[in-house]
Amino acid sequence: MMRKRDETPKAASEHQHIDTLIGVHSSFTGELSFEGAVRVDGRFEGNVCSTKGGTLIISKGAEVSGEVNVPNLILHGLVKGNVHSCNSLKIGETGCIIGDVEYRVITLAEGGAVNGRCSRISEKAPATQKATVPNEAVPAHA
Repeated sequence: MMRKRDETPKAASEHQHIDTLIGVHSSFTGELSFEGAVRVDGRFEGNVCSTKGGTLIISKGAEVSGEVNVPNLILHGLVKGNVHSCNSLKIGETGCIIGDVEYRVITLAEGGAVNGRCSRISEKAPATQKATVPNEAVPAHA
């Protein structure tokens, strides 16, 4: 009995409070903008956007089809679309992204997959500098 009680608080502390849940037998189409934490156990088709430290959790067997732009992503399911994670991207052993990924910090478990290009977000170079570099490389006579 004591062993189970000792393990319970640890398991509970690993998960943050879930504000919104798309259930395993649910399918949703549209645009999702949120703060806090959202967990998808079913299917979501559309773009997902969050600010202010939002966390998107995509469970094993769940699928999101669309662009994902969130500070924190915990992925155990499938994302079909580009992902931008400005803080933390954690891909579990059953997680898969089919699309390009921009991240600041990434954790990829053995078995997890990214089928697309990966780009690390640099803290030193603002996004505007990235856009001006190609223009400087073009010769004036072209």
